[in-house]
Amino acid sequence: MDNIKPQSIVNGLKDILLYKHGGDIYHNDVSYDFSVNTNPLGLPPIVKKELVESIDMFCRYPDIQCSELCEAVSMQENIPSENLMFANGASEIFKLAVDAIKPHKALVTAPSFSGYSHVLKGAGAGIEYYYLEEGKNFVLDIDILGKIPAGCDMVFLCSPCNPTGRIISKEVFLKVLSYCENKNIYLVADECFLGFLDDYEKLSMKSELSSGYLIIVNAFTKLYAMAGLRLGWCACGNKKLLAKMRQMQPEWSVSVPAQLAGIYALKDKDYIVRTRRLIRQEKPKMAELLENKGIKVFPSDANFLLVKSKINLYKKFLAKHVLIRQCNNFTGLSDGFYRIAIRSAEENRMFNKILMEIV
Repeated sequence: MDNIKPQSIVNGLKDILLYKHGGDIYHNDVSYDFSVNTNPLGLPPIVKKELVESIDMFCRYPDIQCSELCEAVSMQENIPSENLMFANGASEIFKLAVDAIKPHKALVTAPSFSGYSHVLKGAGAGIEYYYLEEGKNFVLDIDILGKIPAGCDMVFLCSPCNPTGRIISKEVFLKVLSYCENKNIYLVADECFLGFLDDYEKLSMKSELSSGYLIIVNAFTKLYAMAGLRLGWCACGNKKLLAKMRQMQPEWSVSVPAQLAGIYALKDKDYIVRTRRLIRQEKPKMAELLENKGIKVFPSDANFLLVKSKINLYKKFLAKHVLIRQCNNFTGLSDGFYRIAIRSAEENRMFNKILMEIV
């Protein structure tokens, strides 16, 4: 330790803490943020109201079992409460699952959320990538079964995938799950963006929780715009695995305001209806605007668009104080790929105005 220079420690920390996601409004001059793919409606009004009125509760320790929240999610999702657990965002669920399973080798699709690789590397697991093809518009098909390596312990699948926005068909998902069951491989199904779709119930893997190898991860982060509150949940039929994950979880990791926000968000039944209607209306307009400027727009089932351009859209938009997601740090993507969120009608009109100026 005596031989390590302080400056090398600082440089090492800078590398570790390098911002690799959207939403970096803290180091950029940003007026409009299209880099984060959270709900453009913002926090449900009832959540804002109740958090303000409940502020005196924040001095208390949280309910370590998230009892009321668990009951609310159980009723909403029709999942037995004993199959649910809650955490400080979906990212904590991914880490707890990896720490509990201790995989030697995992398969991750590319491009997809970097959080999977982050926790796998932290656990010392080997990672192999299944590369989604640009020529197929990044659709995952059944040939993934031939790419699951020998000795694989975990497979991570995201539907809709971030950053491509493509869903995985239920048929393909079921075949992958069947394969994983036969090979004793745990399958993590990331459904954090699935709630934006009208076909959520049909596409979700919730009906397959009898499998001891399926771990469904979801969160309030995207659909309810709670990125700063940090609230994720997991559904799993393997009670021994859930118990092990809970044992590894830091106590009180789900705060009082996060639990309250989740409970009250589920009370606003019209919020999801309005959200899905907004995305249906605004996404085609945004895609058309970009395509009219010669920018390639990939098909998307989610609340954001993956695009490709020879122009450095990131720098040009940032010069106008608009932040979009630069995607060259996603495994499987290179320079020229960007992710653009669907925002409110007013924000999208402003985006179009700036787009006309810079392209």
